[in-house]
Amino acid sequence: MKTKLKSRFLPSSYVQDSYGQLHNLTQGSTSVEKLLIKCDIQETKKQTIVHYLGGLDLKYLNIVELQQFTTFDEVCVLAHKVEQ
Repeated sequence: MKTKLKSRFLPSSYVQDSYGQLHNLTQGSTSVEKLLIKCDIQETKKQTIVHYLGGLDLKYLNIVELQQFTTFDEVCVLAHKVEQ
């Protein structure tokens, strides 16, 4: 049903455009989670963390990478603290 709804109501370029946004993700743009859902991608937690870190500004990334984290939520909290 999900596939039929997508084919009927979404433009043909929707998924391709979403992949482009995910590939070029930067801090301040759409969230990683939203783009993964749009693209219907099931990433591992580690892959999601890598995408998130790849989109951070370098001044924040350098500090966040020095910290210890194991989950995506921990990375988000660390990045938010650094940004504050």
